[in-house]
Amino acid sequence: MSFLTSTRHLVGVGLALLGLAAHFLGWLGAWWLPIVLGLYLLGVLLTPAGTRPDRQLAQETGADELGDELNRFVRGLRGKVPPELLSRTQNIALQLQALLPRLGALEAQGDPNAFTVRQIVTDYLPGTFRNYLNMPPALRSQASARLGKSPDAVVAEQLDLLGSTLERIGADTVKGDADAMQANGRFLKEKFGKPDLEL
Repeated sequence: MSFLTSTRHLVGVGLALLGLAAHFLGWLGAWWLPIVLGLYLLGVLLTPAGTRPDRQLAQETGADELGDELNRFVRGLRGKVPPELLSRTQNIALQLQALLPRLGALEAQGDPNAFTVRQIVTDYLPGTFRNYLNMPPALRSQASARLGKSPDAVVAEQLDLLGSTLERIGADTVKGDADAMQANGRFLKEKFGKPDLEL
């Protein structure tokens, strides 16, 4: 159980989920399973073992603070990125804002999706733009021989991957709520339902 809540496991799961999202988008081809497993192992092997205080410190930022951080980041992109990239980022922000109120409950349940949501806000989404914003604006729309496409197109693909990952997390959360409602309904029916035999 300690490994399942460790930083190493959570990082591995997060990378594996991104690999699965890339597979569902048709980017990995026939080798998708070894790649997904490799991403998990990469996360486990390269992530330093975190102490319990480290994990508590990482979770001190609450949903409200994360939401504020996200809003500041999106506002900071205005006028710096093309409208289509800003629009994609705003859609991701809406998906995150819908999930953030559930973050505490997901973390309490040990749901690995909680780590992914937190990392998208604090690392994956800002990281998508970090090197892009360092490039001269005139070069961002031009195809690069090294990238095989323009930096604009690369960032758009990465944003779409984050968006599809959040869609899956949202669907998982709704399914979890529905399952919990059904379980509660069965419990109430068993406890308070009308007895089969009345005296």
